[in-house]
Amino acid sequence: MQTELTKEIIERAFDEMGTLAAARGITIEIAVYGGSCLILASNIRNASGDVDAVFLVGGKAVLEIADAVAARLDLPRNWINEGVKRTAPPPGDPEPNLILAGEYPRIPNSIVGLRVHLPTPAYVLAMKILANRVIEDTGKIESDLNDAVALMKVTKLTTGQQLVDLLKECYPNLPGIVVPTLNPRIKTKIETLLDAYREAESAPDPTWHAGTGPATRP
Repeated sequence: MQTELTKEIIERAFDEMGTLAAARGITIEIAVYGGSCLILASNIRNASGDVDAVFLVGGKAVLEIADAVAARLDLPRNWINEGVKRTAPPPGDPEPNLILAGEYPRIPNSIVGLRVHLPTPAYVLAMKILANRVIEDTGKIESDLNDAVALMKVTKLTTGQQLVDLLKECYPNLPGIVVPTLNPRIKTKIETLLDAYREAESAPDPTWHAGTGPATRP
């Protein structure tokens, strides 16, 4: 059975990672994306199957420490992985605007061993629009749609042109996305997203307690 990683479990794992890194005399840094980003930054998600991350500082040490934490907390060995590295960002495209969201362990006066960064909600929204799921994966397709609608409410990017401009900002060099013309798959996805947003306009807005700002670095 797949482990569901809640905010409590993720932050406990991060505390362990920070403690182990500090014991080595190092500070590792990661950027967290996907569902885990939404869990840490908002009330959009309650749990995720894994932590999608990019290891910014101390790549090999991050893996070693993550494996040790998996053993300590009885987590799957790949509970944190860099599968998202292919799209955050794709080679040649602008770097996401990352904001420091937490330092671990969360113990007063302790030595920081782990720094966790999160992208802004605009970048996460662009990733959700870009996500390409197999047609049979209906659960993840629906989850991506719901996440994207919530992120539209957070970012106030609510028109088709705003979403296209966001993709151009984040992925200007990715073939078949918006250059030279909008990809039919992306066009259909944006239309579906706009319909879903209109249906959800009366629902309560989600909270976002992490940093906001431009999707990409200046």
